[in-house]
Amino acid sequence: MEYGNQLSDNEVAPDVTRQEAGQRVELPPRPVWVHAAFWFTLAFTALHLYWAVGGTWGLPPAAALRPAETQVANWLVSAIEVIGALWVLALLHPAARRVPSWLLLAPLWTAAAVCVSHAIFGVITKSLYLGGMHEAVDFPAVPELSAAEVADANHLSAVHDLLVFEPCFLIQGVVLAMAAWQYIRTPAHRRLWTWSLVLAVILIALFGAVLSFVDAKAAI
Repeated sequence: MEYGNQLSDNEVAPDVTRQEAGQRVELPPRPVWVHAAFWFTLAFTALHLYWAVGGTWGLPPAAALRPAETQVANWLVSAIEVIGALWVLALLHPAARRVPSWLLLAPLWTAAAVCVSHAIFGVITKSLYLGGMHEAVDFPAVPELSAAEVADANHLSAVHDLLVFEPCFLIQGVVLAMAAWQYIRTPAHRRLWTWSLVLAVILIALFGAVLSFVDAKAAI
């Protein structure tokens, strides 16, 4: 999969045919998707940093009542997201030309597939939950709260997920996918990138549905 400015206009990669070489896509003068992915990832990181320093808005009740574990988890997620943002930005760095394209793009493909499938599965399950099918989401038990308090907290958490967090996962996945797609040089490889992502999203969503069917669901 050809990437970025790795090759000059007169060069042909060993895995690209002469016909494909003649169809190479011109790289965009302004890599808007790379910048969009970078800044959105940082914005998503800010939310996790808020939770890491003790913020509680948007947290499900089980997480809000276990601040130490929640803070540690969010510090870890924040670090991963900062690395991810820098990884996306690396697409623009001249040094990236000396790195095999698959090595740069594989993590972006994985992250995009996971984020988009998370959003789709989350929207479906949280919608079912808010529609009265409470078995669609298995929120962790919170013995510290009464049944009524837990029900109210879980309902609010599902609303937050449906209106805020799942759309964020969807946007994150799309901008990551497009940031990489923008730097793939041939139409054939762009099609491969797109359809492999679609297939991965479908398979992950089906896997989540199977887990739900066998009662191994979780509040994701």
